[in-house]
Amino acid sequence: MNTLYRKYEDFNTAESGLSFTLTVVCPYALMLIVTAVFQFGLNDTQSSLYLLCAYAATQLSYFGVAAFIARQKGGLAALRVEKFHLKYIVLALALSYGMLFGLGYLNELFVGALQDAGLHVEGVSPPIGTPVEFFFSLLFVGLMPAFFEEALFRGAILRGTGYMNVWAAMCINGAMFALFHQNPAQTIYPFLTGCVFALAALRSGSIFPSVIMHGVNNLTILFVSYFAPQADLYNVATLATGLIAFVAAFVYLAFFDKEKDPAAEKLAAPQPLHGKYFLYFAAVGMVLCAVSWVVSLVG
Repeated sequence: MNTLYRKYEDFNTAESGLSFTLTVVCPYALMLIVTAVFQFGLNDTQSSLYLLCAYAATQLSYFGVAAFIARQKGGLAALRVEKFHLKYIVLALALSYGMLFGLGYLNELFVGALQDAGLHVEGVSPPIGTPVEFFFSLLFVGLMPAFFEEALFRGAILRGTGYMNVWAAMCINGAMFALFHQNPAQTIYPFLTGCVFALAALRSGSIFPSVIMHGVNNLTILFVSYFAPQADLYNVATLATGLIAFVAAFVYLAFFDKEKDPAAEKLAAPQPLHGKYFLYFAAVGMVLCAVSWVVSLVG
């Protein structure tokens, strides 16, 4: 096997698979430090401060992985930090609205089905009880994931499937994004959004449209939870308009926008490191995520 993350060379699929494993594994190291400090030093792993520090440590680990990959590959362009056409901002906003108010209901149905089956499903609840907690949740749960997770998933990891047709690439990326969340309550929606984010990155040649969608999604959920926790988001009006916005933007992006991914055109031929090598090097991360998902489900 040739050296991985070869400097200034195009991605191969083994490197993209390893990017997924690093994205999953690296947070564990920082989380051990944070947990040790709070468990043995402060005797407190239930406070909002602990949760915020845990979120911050996780995002810092993603930043570290992204920075390492960018350094090895000769710059941010390796993570699809590229210019893009302004039309993708309009598409990103339409898709964001559609996913939040159209597709979000599907996740509610999935979670309800699991609960009806007697399984344990618990969503993620960032600390937003005070203005200070809300501010740091906006930073660590809203904004930072939009940049760092997109740089990794729609940048480095999507590279490994760039030689496939667009449908296979987006579905694989969406599935890995869902698995990455390691939570049954965050399965259907991250899969759907992950597919859309990947499609936008492939069409635009940049991660910024997916950064916009990811950020709008996270920030909207936080703002609604803080300012209008009793709001009924899934009514007939929001569901109908959300589905219309999503279908219109997605159909255009998938079938009428024939822009090619400039970054994908630069990829080397997939031989000899293709297909199975992506899965081989992603396997550790996939197994860890799957185990965590099952443990969460059974409580």
